[in-house]
Amino acid sequence: MSSSSNPVRQPVRRHSKGRLALFDLVEATAAALGGRRLYAWRWLAPSRLTLREERVELPPELDLQGRPRVRIAQLSDLHAGSLFDAASLEPVIDRVLAARPDVVVVTGDFIAHEIEAGVALGEPLGRLARAAPLGAFAVFGNHDYRGRREQALVQELAPRGWTFLRNAAARLGSLPLWISGVEDPEEGRLVDPEAARETIPAHAAEVCLCHNPSAAPGLVRTGCLAVLSGHTHGRQLDLPLLRTLGPRHPGTRVQLGPTRLVVSRGLGVVGAPLRWRAPAEVVLLDLVPAG
Repeated sequence: MSSSSNPVRQPVRRHSKGRLALFDLVEATAAALGGRRLYAWRWLAPSRLTLREERVELPPELDLQGRPRVRIAQLSDLHAGSLFDAASLEPVIDRVLAARPDVVVVTGDFIAHEIEAGVALGEPLGRLARAAPLGAFAVFGNHDYRGRREQALVQELAPRGWTFLRNAAARLGSLPLWISGVEDPEEGRLVDPEAARETIPAHAAEVCLCHNPSAAPGLVRTGCLAVLSGHTHGRQLDLPLLRTLGPRHPGTRVQLGPTRLVVSRGLGVVGAPLRWRAPAEVVLLDLVPAG
């Protein structure tokens, strides 16, 4: 699919060297002053982490085989590195497991800068995958392609139960439900929503994973119940003078015809270990019978 006809491909953003150097300096200074522990205490502790509940009704004809619902736990934008590590993730995993999800997903940006930081999350993410009876699925975010070494994440996490949906889809057990995923619309070399849906029967029920919510309008179709995205951090620091520094945030919940766009505010941070009016969160999406 050519970029000119691809409804999902997004323009690549590139920041100036000066701006990147400033962000790196702020992050390094914060880390040296204990920013990782501060962030974990203030935004990731069990009493402070937000579990945001979303609900989407299934088509009346869809049979959940006796289940009252299918619960998907969405993690996004971990940004593992100097401000987020495996110890930061452990209490988050405990909260997610207590919610008893059927499916767990990560919608990209495992890392901030170095792929090794994402690989180091293998144990807690493996624990999460083992507890999801209908599977654990992930897509990459723009940060994950640093050095084009994203395959190292696959090599670490696939044996631990994670399936990376690189323009691909998977069925949820024997249920008539599919999870699809596309490569990051900015940094993925091949972004092909048609390939992602090749194995899904026409008009079948689907939940699509796509890191960048700006691509969601190009993923809308009959049968696509929801698009799960991240990327924006909910603006992270939701202040007038800072809103333009990050990617455009369309809102946390947007109805696009038959498809619900759900945008996670994410778990990690970029630059400063701070959030304002944008809590760190895990999204719990319940797919429930109509009515």
